[in-house]
Amino acid sequence: MKWSKTELINQGNQELTINEAVTFDPESLASDRLRDLKNVTVTGSGHYDPSRQRFEADLKVTGDMVVPCAVSLEDVIVPFETSSHEVFSFLPCEEAEVHVLKKDVLELYPVVFQLILAEVPLKVVKSGISYPKGEGWEVIREEDYNRQKKQEIDPRLAKLKEFKFDD
Repeated sequence: MKWSKTELINQGNQELTINEAVTFDPESLASDRLRDLKNVTVTGSGHYDPSRQRFEADLKVTGDMVVPCAVSLEDVIVPFETSSHEVFSFLPCEEAEVHVLKKDVLELYPVVFQLILAEVPLKVVKSGISYPKGEGWEVIREEDYNRQKKQEIDPRLAKLKEFKFDD
């Protein structure tokens, strides 16, 4: 997923097809929220416009990410899929959504990595785990907490339960 400007020019007016499996070194991930990436595939197509010196690509990235469980910190495999339209320019450009290339080399790897990082969930809870508890405390699910809150009586209104209506 790396092309020189010369290779793109030699491609002519033909569309460039992208279909590659990508591997990521776990050490390069360097994130508390992302532990590993597996089965990552990048598909799509791209076209180089020599008059504007721009390469436009429609990318689809799929795979599995390994993230920590928010409760137990165990590994959880989460499938992901994302699509994006990316524009690369070999000339200086002020547009925010355009990736300006410093050298005459176009590399999709950093852009693909950023697309994956945008898909990392903030919180994942592994199904079927037992929640931790200790002396005087326990972790409960949000649904259980909301159910308990509905059943509790506001202490300011608790005295009203003792009130007897006369017929």
